[in-house]
Amino acid sequence: MIVLVAYDIPSNRRRARVAKLLIQFGERVQYSVFECDVTPIGYLELRETMVTLVKPRLDRIHFYPLCQTCFSRAESIGPAYDLPVEY
Repeated sequence: MIVLVAYDIPSNRRRARVAKLLIQFGERVQYSVFECDVTPIGYLELRETMVTLVKPRLDRIHFYPLCQTCFSRAESIGPAYDLPVEY
């Protein structure tokens, strides 16, 4: 299953931890957006780990599960480029 994960985290330290976790599950497509190709169990693992890294009163994480058909119809405009890894 494909899950689009987007986040808004004000703390540099927590944001770096979240990015480090998401790199293990998928590909960064924007600075705060990842496309993760996970199994249903992998998705649960990702969510459970994410809860331990963030402060829900301050941070915001969005999970958007996409069916394969919807993901295959996704479009991008502009060149692909490697985004820097934040740690």
